[in-house]
Amino acid sequence: MLTISKLKRSSVSYYIDTAKAAGRASSDLQKSNGGLGEYYSEHETRTPVWLCAGDTHTAARLVGLTDLQRAGGEADSAVVARWLDDGVAPNGARGRAFGTRGVHGFDLTFAAPKSVSLLRALRADDVVEKAVAAAHSTALAEAMEYLAAHAGYTRVHNSVTGEKDLLRLPGLVAVAYQHETSRCGDPHMHTHVIVPNRQARNDGVLVSIDGTSLYHEARAAGVIYQATLRRELHQLLGIEWAPVDPGTGMAEAAGVDRDTITAWSRRSSQLREWAAHNLVSVDGPLSAAQLAAAQKATRPAKPEELAWSELQRQWREDARGLVLDRAAFLEARAARRAAARTAFHGASLAAAAEKIDKAVFTRADLVEIVGAQLPVDGDQSPRATVEAAVDEIGMRLTAPRAAHEREGHERFTLARILAEEGALLRLIDARNDRAVLWVRDDDTSGLSPDQKAAVRNIGESPWLVQPLSAPAGAGKTTSLRALASAAHHRFGARVLALAPTGQAVDVAMREGAGDDGLTVAKALQSLRDNTLKLDPATLVVIDEAGMVGTDDLRQLLTATTQAGAKSVLVGDASQLAPVKARGGMFAQLCTDLPWTQHLSEVWRMADPEERAASLALRDGKPPERRHAVDWYSSHDRLHCGDAITMAADALAAYKADTELGRDALLVCDTTEMADALNLRIHNDRIDPNAPSVHAARGQQIRVGDLIISRRNDPTIAFHHSTPNAESLPSVRNGNRWRVAAIDAKTNHVAAERLDDKARVVFDSDYVREHVSLGYAVTVHSAQGVTADACHAVLSDCTSRNLLYVAMTRGRHVNVAHIYERSTEANEFGHEEHAGTHVAQRGDSREAAILIHGILANDEPAVTAHDYAAQADGEALPDRVRDLLNVRDVAKERRHTVYARWKTQREGHNRDLTETRERLISRAQDRSTDYGLEL
Repeated sequence: MLTISKLKRSSVSYYIDTAKAAGRASSDLQKSNGGLGEYYSEHETRTPVWLCAGDTHTAARLVGLTDLQRAGGEADSAVVARWLDDGVAPNGARGRAFGTRGVHGFDLTFAAPKSVSLLRALRADDVVEKAVAAAHSTALAEAMEYLAAHAGYTRVHNSVTGEKDLLRLPGLVAVAYQHETSRCGDPHMHTHVIVPNRQARNDGVLVSIDGTSLYHEARAAGVIYQATLRRELHQLLGIEWAPVDPGTGMAEAAGVDRDTITAWSRRSSQLREWAAHNLVSVDGPLSAAQLAAAQKATRPAKPEELAWSELQRQWREDARGLVLDRAAFLEARAARRAAARTAFHGASLAAAAEKIDKAVFTRADLVEIVGAQLPVDGDQSPRATVEAAVDEIGMRLTAPRAAHEREGHERFTLARILAEEGALLRLIDARNDRAVLWVRDDDTSGLSPDQKAAVRNIGESPWLVQPLSAPAGAGKTTSLRALASAAHHRFGARVLALAPTGQAVDVAMREGAGDDGLTVAKALQSLRDNTLKLDPATLVVIDEAGMVGTDDLRQLLTATTQAGAKSVLVGDASQLAPVKARGGMFAQLCTDLPWTQHLSEVWRMADPEERAASLALRDGKPPERRHAVDWYSSHDRLHCGDAITMAADALAAYKADTELGRDALLVCDTTEMADALNLRIHNDRIDPNAPSVHAARGQQIRVGDLIISRRNDPTIAFHHSTPNAESLPSVRNGNRWRVAAIDAKTNHVAAERLDDKARVVFDSDYVREHVSLGYAVTVHSAQGVTADACHAVLSDCTSRNLLYVAMTRGRHVNVAHIYERSTEANEFGHEEHAGTHVAQRGDSREAAILIHGILANDEPAVTAHDYAAQADGEALPDRVRDLLNVRDVAKERRHTVYARWKTQREGHNRDLTETRERLISRAQDRSTDYGLEL
């Protein structure tokens, strides 16, 4: 895994101080032999060494490094500090002075899997120790070579075009600091590669690195590191590997017991320490006496400053030990050998690449997905294999990049993805007059004119694929209930409500928007099993359609159109995209289909001005967005500061609302922030001495806790205190429960669901894997939820879509607490002194600046067809250009057909109105003859 963070002035002092504190017993040997791999194989590891990538000879010469230093020689701390802090290279060359908020460098932190760290630290075997160190060194070098090739740029002004062109640097020169422990003191081998932000051009001038390119390629470089590490350790030690985590590109060594890994994986950060009450939180600066007292009371041990031999001694005496699972090792070896019997070639890589969860991606995205699938026994290095593969299988959707455009500007897709989208798009013109629903006035009673028009147009449309686009809070469920009422007037008609989550299905059913409800996954399985029957009398409503993956949507619409059933796709393309699935098709259909219906009025928020502001966040132009941000700022809805302060402020506001009896939501953009807030509330509310059970993510749960279930499970039995009570159909992912009782011996939990008071007993396995504290949730979990108030804790790196969802949950209050990602903190917690925290808050102007930055961070899910339509057609491959021509012709024909149908329908409705008026007039005339009054 690779994490990246920016460094300010004096940031490097932490690494230098740690290196000084550790012993340098083997530094003389390192100096004489040189080389990072050789150095890491010795007993002490934390003296900083130079690390060069790219044209290493030229890059090193331009900054004044000798050949010995270039090959991994020891780096002098004073030289390193001067380069990072003042921009002065080892040879005295000086770059442009840093500004007050300037970025002085970048910390690229490469971390080995926990199992690898444990094997190196706990096996009393010098061969294993040296092999792991050598593999780590090789993997580091390969990852840095990748970065030098794809992110080693600076930018120079082009006086002709007025743009800043990218100029490739000859190489990157960095300093490597290896650390051996996590902040908690557990074995955790990771190396901080510190890259000064003054690197040499070919002419010897020191210039800034293009940080955007570096950040864009960081995850791909991390995958290269992990793939290389796996291959090297397999070749050196015969290590087999568990499946790769697609989210990180990391795999654990097969045969290292999972419980052992968990036991040695204690994590620590200031956020977690705050959550556990271990931080002094204040509203103002600490006095010198307060600071000293707090530090003395809470100062942690500094295991990273202990000698390597002392660390090994402590770890090997630890009761947690190292448990090996030979059966798991043999199983992994058999799986690898079976896979090796099938030749791994371009087609295999293309198949692996199809697991990518985006229809349009950058080259770096493809490197990540392919690199995670590489076999460990290939002939080439992972970097060479990946570089060749992505160039072969990626299909370009943009013109070759211009001189001022970064590598991340280029976009690609796969042939399979284009075919998948094309198959769906061939379904969307299907029509069936038997699926028309005639909507009566009493069906739409109580709806707004906006909603009435949408319901009537959907019902009377003969097209079987019918999108309904609705912003958050527009009353789509109310509209769907009216549509269901119209369907029920038809003989034998039924409404099938589908949604990507069980929680959304339950809401639709509870609101009367369907007769039967299924998750999309369950519906697809039922279609495959031939247990779900569809016909023209079936109205299929797919709620949260923007979160349904393209391939799932293709399968559903294939079934509904073949059956002649109308499908109403309801959603909001401006909200969150599918998780781990290719999306964007709902947005394209809303654009391409002229019979798409749009709700434009928002009703959820009590304040009309807030409704308008939410719409501006959704799809307003820059002027409207600026006005919206001004409204939120002037109404005390935007706050900013450091992560701990924002978490504490949001928590205080949440508590104030709940104490007043309001239904309040506490949402976060990361799981870690949600975990920290959940732990803090748990600690504040629940007796720490009460019995507890072990839940997911290492959490402890006690009686009275609010918990959330994270997996659908229809097998869990319900119990009701009231006879014949109606309940939601099953345990759902996202259901919230109150813990009524626990059995600490069996790890069982009895809980009552908040929605309907249904009671269940969760067994030990379900609790450990799928239950966590539920006071705070992620924004993804909160989409579709309505509450009185919503307090969101979001980083400045979040997306516009996520901000929009977070700011539209509450009827009366929606508040964003924005924190800036620390420029120095990372996964390993090298932050300000643990045990103290000085609250840092910005003013409303600073908060508004951060919000504008988030609004600019807008990368919605998009189809390959849609993205290519925005590109210069002449620069696209012939196949892509042909597809776009077909789409353009279809859109033109579709609009013509729709216009003709609309004219006919208006004429028909006019005839009906005239006929009705004649009948009424005739009836009135007859009533006069009989002396009656109508």
